[in-house]
Amino acid sequence: MTQRDSAHYPIPWLSRENAEAGTAQPLQWLSVPAPLLQAESLLGVAPEVDAWYWSDGAEEQVGLGVARRLVGSGAERFEQLDRSLAELWRVLEPCVAAEAGAPEPRVFGGLAFQTGRASLIPWVDFGEGQLVLPRLTYTRREGRAWLTLIAPPSELTPATERARLLDEAAKLVSAASRLEEAEAPGPFELAEPDPAEWREQIRQVKAAIASGEVQKIVLARRVLARFARELSPTRVLSRLRESGPGAPRFAFRVGGSTFIGSPPERVLEKRGLRLATEAVAGTLPASDPEAALRLVEDAKLLTEHAPVIQDLLERLRPVAVVDPLPERPIPYLARQVWHLKTPITATLQKPERALSLLSRIHPTPAVGGYPTRPAVRFIAEHEADERGWYAGPIGWIDAHDDAQFAVALRSGVISGKHAHLYVGAGIVSGSDSESELAETGWKLRVLLGALG
Repeated sequence: MTQRDSAHYPIPWLSRENAEAGTAQPLQWLSVPAPLLQAESLLGVAPEVDAWYWSDGAEEQVGLGVARRLVGSGAERFEQLDRSLAELWRVLEPCVAAEAGAPEPRVFGGLAFQTGRASLIPWVDFGEGQLVLPRLTYTRREGRAWLTLIAPPSELTPATERARLLDEAAKLVSAASRLEEAEAPGPFELAEPDPAEWREQIRQVKAAIASGEVQKIVLARRVLARFARELSPTRVLSRLRESGPGAPRFAFRVGGSTFIGSPPERVLEKRGLRLATEAVAGTLPASDPEAALRLVEDAKLLTEHAPVIQDLLERLRPVAVVDPLPERPIPYLARQVWHLKTPITATLQKPERALSLLSRIHPTPAVGGYPTRPAVRFIAEHEADERGWYAGPIGWIDAHDDAQFAVALRSGVISGKHAHLYVGAGIVSGSDSESELAETGWKLRVLLGALG
């Protein structure tokens, strides 16, 4: 089956979004064993439905269709999503007892970097925050795979209806296993912002730093790549797999556009009362053979890294006991660039919701600046393009309120023949505009290589 053939595969069950998504209508779920396949190929079999993909290196998941869509906007978006999520878990129950080790349902989604900056192309369908419970999820981990189906009781409780849905899901997986790699997108051209605009923004940042208003601001740039043929998210994810085996990857497709990337930074992992995050800031190209050594000795990069650690500790200590930190930041290779990283782990003093913790942590100085409020205000007032979900949190939450979220960096939005690519750089008092421009170029290569 070719990529073009796959677009005509009839999947009415997946394409039908639940019209009662905002209500307490009951839902049921069922997990069954499935054959092993390259998980992202499922995105190519059902390109007309909203979907998501997630891999943390140890586990892969693909969700297709929408059983429930939870949305949040404005200053209370984290709280709105959390209230909707609590209601969802109350009405979702297993159809039959799941076998030991079988995956349970998760919602997947993300939030924009900040409110009021996700209303234009390519972000218009993403909004300021949404979490999706898929109708069908394929999970692969530890050499096994499962399919998880979610539907109203009328579609799962009757044995004949359940058998029909399972047969439809099995045909989908079979089609994915035969999917051929999409054709390469061919020649492309890049439309980049004027470098003079970048230099002027850095001048303004350094003026703000000199005034004492901020210590650091992270600036982002958008580059538009136009290709000769339509881009395939499946192909992009496969190339990201090849270029960085085990590296995290994500994709979130809504309204025909796919936000896709390979994030170098975890913003939150929560398991019960235990949580983990990390400070990641300071960058050098992997082409430099001395990069790892230079990272831990470069005063400018250490200055950029220090506020991220300080800020995360200030946010976590009111609610958690933080474990001892490493004595110094660790050089960390993320595909074609090196970063400074300081892992942070802690134990909550009492239970706290994952989305509440996420709102406490986001945005970190690694993607916004320090202090956070004036830095984010500067970004809203001075950046030429809306960031949308770029540099926002993206990930999943389950019914136990365990969660895993990454910072949506090394990312872009694919829509037809166009790819909107986003990269950024942290600006401190010692920053040089040409060096920071070069840094965004190093980061851009990750995505351009994946696009082919």
